Amino acid sequence: MKPPLGKIVQNIAREYFASSTCHGMAYIVHPKLSVVERVCWSLVVLLSLCTCISAIVIGHQKWIEKPMIVSFSAKPIPVWKLPFPAITICPQSRIDVEKFNITEVYLRARANKTLSQDEWRKMRALSHVCSSVMRSKTDYYGSNGTAGGHKEANTSTPNSERVVEQLVRMSQSLDKLFQTCMWSFNFRPCEALWTRKVTENGVCYSFNMLSSEELYTADQAFREREVNPDVRKGGLHSLHASRLRSSGWTMENGYTLKEDLLAYPRRTASGGFKGGAIVLLKMHQQNREYICSGALQGYKVTLHPPDEFPRLSEYHIRIPPMQAVSLIVKPRLLTTQRNLHRFPYSKRQCYFSDERTLRFFRVYNEQNCEFECLTNFTLASCGCVTFAMPRDNTTRVCEAHEKRCYKRAVIRLMELDELSVDAGEEMCDCLPACTTIKYDVELSNDWLNLDAMLDAMIGGENGMKGMEPMLLYVYFKDNKFLYIERVEYMNFNGELANFGGILALLSGMSLTSIAEILYYIVVRPFALWLKVQYSRAVRPVTPPEVQHTSDNSLHFVRPWIP
Repeated sequence: MKPPLGKIVQNIAREYFASSTCHGMAYIVHPKLSVVERVCWSLVVLLSLCTCISAIVIGHQKWIEKPMIVSFSAKPIPVWKLPFPAITICPQSRIDVEKFNITEVYLRARANKTLSQDEWRKMRALSHVCSSVMRSKTDYYGSNGTAGGHKEANTSTPNSERVVEQLVRMSQSLDKLFQTCMWSFNFRPCEALWTRKVTENGVCYSFNMLSSEELYTADQAFREREVNPDVRKGGLHSLHASRLRSSGWTMENGYTLKEDLLAYPRRTASGGFKGGAIVLLKMHQQNREYICSGALQGYKVTLHPPDEFPRLSEYHIRIPPMQAVSLIVKPRLLTTQRNLHRFPYSKRQCYFSDERTLRFFRVYNEQNCEFECLTNFTLASCGCVTFAMPRDNTTRVCEAHEKRCYKRAVIRLMELDELSVDAGEEMCDCLPACTTIKYDVELSNDWLNLDAMLDAMIGGENGMKGMEPMLLYVYFKDNKFLYIERVEYMNFNGELANFGGILALLSGMSLTSIAEILYYIVVRPFALWLKVQYSRAVRPVTPPEVQHTSDNSLHFVRPWIP
């Protein structure tokens, strides 16, 4: 007679509990224990298994949600593996008085006196960088069609005011502004180290920054011709700083093995004063004006990575004239392990170089992305972009009367970005790059007593009379730095160890115990079924046994079945 299925399952379960390696299960079916003791052990085993499963699920969910941690590196990195920071200097006195006397022209304009058409064009161009030049009236220097008696057509060409061209023409030239330049304690021509750049602050000068050709996309080539029209290819001008190109460095991969210490962007062999950049700038008192510059005189200085567009309107250090200033730099490097590339950027909270591209910049980083986002928003809001924003030849540059529009666009974008973050979505979606460098700065300064030094050295000759120099030192604080690295929170081996540890601690089980469970659920029933089928197939038909008695009679006896 075939036993019922329930009985078979019960026997297999009893066999498993009796021989299981999981702690406590043997007591559930122990024949010498009472029912109360078996129930108590059943509750203990059940509670242990529930806690074990919950801990495993929580640990795995944490691994899925946060697959990485940020930790300090085990070994410091030498400074020669890092690019020296790019330095951008913007003089507050943006205008050479010999080219344009803004104070005299501004006072005549306020008195409603007649100005020439060229003077009105320059005033309108300066209104983009000089807040005081903007008149309180609504004409914005001729935007309503009248310019001090001059009739100007209100054109809509992409760059009708030619703001960049006007600012470059009125600015102080590099040889007038820079007196002496040094790099790694060696004198160099200033034009070989510093190049003109146009930022939101107007005309500035940058050191160790990627060229426009490498920073911007191909359709931005015309911008370099606007900013440096006097630099030609070939000849001695090929040594100009704007003609320098990167020798293979990228932020994500660093310098290649073939590059030496003369690679570009520049890097230094050591920290300290002798491994940095030194520049002596000069400004004549006659170029000091307060209409455009305001009450604050001197320079705006910012340190930034070589592949990042400098935004001095947001981040800068103010340095007054007649001072010697030391900027002692401590780099803050954040890297990401390459094996984290398999995780989505939403969990990584950063972009690798091949995951995000920009419309106007060849290099992705958070600063470039935010500036491009502001450019796109300004174009959508005002139908134009500012003179410092990236654009193509067909995009119109905002004119002076549209200044309020692009100023409002900046504030509006900030408000929308804050609202989008609260809603769980970012307006610009500008996550940091997975490899970034920030430069923390310690500042030290002292006054330059130039007059007393000149009196002592040359007896009061007036060759430097009226000059207001500024001496700037920039160098690394140490030779080596600890950096921060995004690493995988737990790899497969760690997850397996965590899983096994929880199993062993809460239930005394191992992976072999899991195999044991599968054995009794799948293999053991199947093996018993095969055994039954085999016994049925090979069982012989045996005749009844014959038992002889002493009286020679036969008795049929059935075979004994246990």
